[in-house]
Amino acid sequence: MQNIFISGQLAGQYLAGYEDYGKFFKQIATSSHQSCLILLSWEKPREITTLEGENRPTRTLHLKGLGEQAEEILREKGLNDEEQWSELITLYQGHPSWLNIIAATIQELFNGSVSLFIADKNNIFLGDLEPLLESHLERLSDSEKQVSYWLASQDEAVDISEQPADSALSKSEFWQAIQSLARRGLVEKVQVGARAMFQINPIFKSYIQSKSNPLFD
Repeated sequence: MQNIFISGQLAGQYLAGYEDYGKFFKQIATSSHQSCLILLSWEKPREITTLEGENRPTRTLHLKGLGEQAEEILREKGLNDEEQWSELITLYQGHPSWLNIIAATIQELFNGSVSLFIADKNNIFLGDLEPLLESHLERLSDSEKQVSYWLASQDEAVDISEQPADSALSKSEFWQAIQSLARRGLVEKVQVGARAMFQINPIFKSYIQSKSNPLFD
């Protein structure tokens, strides 16, 4: 679905001429019927958020990694050091596409040796993942990019009630950027006691850290 949204704006804003999709989705969600509509997207449509609720038929499912099932991908690629597969899967979040790409790299560079590939625990190799991550970065608004670079510079999840002192964004712009990044699945909410904290996706963080901030070049 992300292909019908505007690139360079906050998440979930329709391209000109595609606005009626929002009306259609809302009608499907609020009408009485026996059907099920499944939307797949990098971005969450805005109207879906307002239609969700504990006792409502509209739900959002953030797809997680494959976990142990991802071992089949590594087995098909003929990787070695099976005792370290779980570490590799955790590192790349069980993402099937990412693991397929990384497994091919491990075969190319290390003859399938997972232990050699993950020997440096402080350096997450991206390689052929970079074009995929770049496509996510290119879709962000300027405010989202600014917040992404700031989050990537933090060692831990942050409390967004404490806006960075050097930010040129207003509190409203800052919160909107966080909300939009979360709707893209690039920022994750972490519960710390009764407080919600936010952190950037670790793989996206590694990619961001490897780039210079275009807003300040």
